[in-house]
Amino acid sequence: MADSNLNNDTSAALSKSNLQFTFKLHKELTKGNSDNVFFSPFSISTALAMTFLGAREKTAEQMADALGISDMKDEVHQNFEKYLSIILKENENFTLHTANRLFPNHLSKVETDYINSCIKHYQADILPLDFSQGEVSRKIINEWVSKSTNDKIKDLIGSGILKPDVFMVLVNAIYFKGNWASQFDEKKTRKDRFHINLSEEVEVDMMYQKKKFPYTYNPQHLCSVLELPYKGDSLSMLFILPDMTDGLSAIEEAMNPDLFNELQSTLRNNSDVEVFIPKFKLETQFELSTILSKLGMPDAFNEAKADFSGMDKTKNVYISKVIHKAFVEVNEEGTEAAAATGVVMMTRAAVRRLIFKADKPFLFFIKDKRSNIILFSGRYSGPEGNVVRAREDL
Repeated sequence: MADSNLNNDTSAALSKSNLQFTFKLHKELTKGNSDNVFFSPFSISTALAMTFLGAREKTAEQMADALGISDMKDEVHQNFEKYLSIILKENENFTLHTANRLFPNHLSKVETDYINSCIKHYQADILPLDFSQGEVSRKIINEWVSKSTNDKIKDLIGSGILKPDVFMVLVNAIYFKGNWASQFDEKKTRKDRFHINLSEEVEVDMMYQKKKFPYTYNPQHLCSVLELPYKGDSLSMLFILPDMTDGLSAIEEAMNPDLFNELQSTLRNNSDVEVFIPKFKLETQFELSTILSKLGMPDAFNEAKADFSGMDKTKNVYISKVIHKAFVEVNEEGTEAAAATGVVMMTRAAVRRLIFKADKPFLFFIKDKRSNIILFSGRYSGPEGNVVRAREDL
């Protein structure tokens, strides 16, 4: 349901583009691996939408297609502006902060209209930096990101990335901390088995509670879906759990906005569900330029073809890197999550008793129920760094 301050058209348009982008990106990030994955499609798309603001011609067309915003035409930035004004409102039930900042090279002649549009639509701050002092600039950017994410995202920009010919670095940071509407009792958390695959298991701290929660079973895709609301009921975490230990890849392959919305539409809140969810903490980092090129926006990364003349009339600017870092912690009280995306622009150079037991790899999403926008998306495949044992050893 859309928030009263966000009309249905804006909400539907943003949700459609957000879901398209989320699942296209998820498929690329999970292709050919079974690793844990966690990212903020909202953070990435916000940073790229600010970049898109300065794109022109074919570069802009490709970016609009890759980001799923072609249908919004010229309204994309106004829609982001409306949504940001809502999620940035103070809320006593949870903490949700998102911040945007442009770090132009102090020698760059960034178009005034571009900067003003970023301030208007994305509430962006501007801080010019001297990129000939690469390490000093890196420290300034990373400290801002760390502060904006409650110290959860550190060292977003690695050493050696900021060269003197950097035109501008655009950064979005997002931070969320929310308590479950119905918290898990720590005394009921037990050691339990988590099936990493058909032959290996590992021990996890499994939380437990029994309560009425939105739940559904989908026989076509052989999966259970559970929604755990956060206090205040504006945001929730949605879990998608396959029946089979090795069943997640088929669900990931099938997942798209229509299936996601179908699964949500069949959720029912009329029966007690026994819920078993592992406590977990994930930290991930990705450099997304290759993946985003695959998603249909190669020109933005091509020194010879990129057209960002909306931010720099010389057309000498292209994207060299899109760096994304994310963190999530799920425990008995609730969830803490953070992410940051930096865009570096360079100059040319089976159910009876209702039991939802997440003891095998699953998908999870932190979403804004008011607008059906996914803020964070993840795949949990097991605890990182733990000793994995063959099943017969347990």
